[in-house]
Amino acid sequence: MQYETIILELLSRIKVLEDEVNLLKQKVENISAGTEDEDENEEDPVDTDGSENMKRFSKPRKKMTDEMIRICYEYGKKVSEGKNAQEMADEVVQKTEMNRNSALMYLYAVSGMLDGTVYKRAINAKATRKYFDYILQEYGQSGLDKALDATRQHIKYRKECGLTPDAIETLCDEYEQKE
Repeated sequence: MQYETIILELLSRIKVLEDEVNLLKQKVENISAGTEDEDENEEDPVDTDGSENMKRFSKPRKKMTDEMIRICYEYGKKVSEGKNAQEMADEVVQKTEMNRNSALMYLYAVSGMLDGTVYKRAINAKATRKYFDYILQEYGQSGLDKALDATRQHIKYRKECGLTPDAIETLCDEYEQKE
């Protein structure tokens, strides 16, 4: 199941790179044709400091809103109940316009929390806090205990990968104190 998510992420990155290549080709054609001044309002792919760093031409990532977090939680519950995660991600994307791969990561995180199983893709601390609150409210202390266990497994996984999950670890400590 995780391979599918990784493949989707790679495919979306390839698509972004293809779009960037096409845009650069278009700019080169415009320069060759002597029409480079017509596109003055487009971003220049070279930073103003003269470095060769390319700017991203894809849509800027949307900041995760409370509404996106809530919708991912609702659809993540459905994934936990056995619904197809891919289909649920498509519905989340339609409702929120968030990145499909991000939607999948959040759905799998909610499902893992509800099932008490490790989830391997990171979500932000704000969403983790909200999910803990939603789960506590809806499933009580035993539901929160499962979510905390799943998140502790996630933390262990991240540490094994050499990543530091400090904010999430602090969050787990905070919610374990509430017991």
